[in-house]
Amino acid sequence: MNKFKVGDKVTVKENFWEIKGDGGFVDKMKELVGRTLELDSVSSNGSVHTKQDDSYNDTVWAWHKDWLEPYNPTITWETLKWKDVVVEEDGKERLVLDVRNDLVDLSYIDDFNRYFTTYHKQQLQDRGFTIKQPTPTIVEKLELTLEQMVDNFVVDVTNIKIKK
Repeated sequence: MNKFKVGDKVTVKENFWEIKGDGGFVDKMKELVGRTLELDSVSSNGSVHTKQDDSYNDTVWAWHKDWLEPYNPTITWETLKWKDVVVEEDGKERLVLDVRNDLVDLSYIDDFNRYFTTYHKQQLQDRGFTIKQPTPTIVEKLELTLEQMVDNFVVDVTNIKIKK
């Protein structure tokens, strides 16, 4: 049974090519390490396919399930990327326009489309900047069929016991 389902967001593991798997890979896949991708198909043999990503518009990638990990939405200084937001000590927000190694290009406070300056990640931390985290979606009420539960939670239907 595969640990993933269609629509899951996953992150490509560091050095995935060193992990034993059933499939091959191409060198261009190495450029996707750390990227977040969405699963387009999942097979019972451990193979998964991700939807097109923005670096290779018409390429669908095939992965072994052990080369991927579930996406963690917490943004860290190591995972900071384009379109994330950093917050100054006084609460003013700046958009991340680009990240090159440890250099971060930031926008103006009042105009996220214009370049303002570049800082090293450590400088940002030393100056008291924090990273704005995505707001989680709160679900008040969730109604699922038994089939949806099996699909979403990847469990064998014979192992489900419903409690009241």
